[in-house]
Amino acid sequence: MSTVVVGFRLGNDATGYQLTAIASATGRIHINHGLYGRTGRTERASNPTEPNAAHRAIASLRELHVKKVRQGYTRTLIAPSAVRLDVDEVLPAEKWGPEVPAPELVEAFVSTAPAKPPETRLEDAIRSFYKAIGSPARPQHFERLARAGAPSAPLPPRTASLLRTLSHGEVVASPVRAAVGYTVSAETVRLHVGRVGQDLDHAAVVELQAALSAWLRLNPYPPKTVA
Repeated sequence: MSTVVVGFRLGNDATGYQLTAIASATGRIHINHGLYGRTGRTERASNPTEPNAAHRAIASLRELHVKKVRQGYTRTLIAPSAVRLDVDEVLPAEKWGPEVPAPELVEAFVSTAPAKPPETRLEDAIRSFYKAIGSPARPQHFERLARAGAPSAPLPPRTASLLRTLSHGEVVASPVRAAVGYTVSAETVRLHVGRVGQDLDHAAVVELQAALSAWLRLNPYPPKTVA
């Protein structure tokens, strides 16, 4: 038996804290945090969210990466990697039973992750993870753009900038302190309230864009504040 995971370790030089996060094929997120050079504390694993538990865990892993980088965790201590561990993931006896911390899984990831992985971006590691668990590979971003062809009209500068960001596998997200926010990647649009989130399907994204465009037509400028 073995466990396929994808994860990373980030450090915050200002505080001396590090965070390790891994997602497993069962749809669980395992997080360990503590001071540099210390073992740290491993949190209880998150319950998987069905259906498509692995994909939902990956969406949460993306959100966590964006959040921590914005909080100052800008040093890459372990580059994003997809690895197969010689440690079994401990699952609850019952399907919805209480999750437990799995420090041995985090330690196995830390010791197994390559010093110089073939992939250095989170999106590349995620693609390797999907391939390892037999999930359909998603098309490369540049391939999708090539199929779409050149836009019929020039894009607004900000839209063009965000398109480049998404096409390079990066994520666009709302401010980290917002209680209600969004995360947009090349594959998904996700809305979240606190720690609860939901992916929108293509039709919902189109409707949301239309509604926001209509709202901006009605409110082209921000309201003036009274001193």
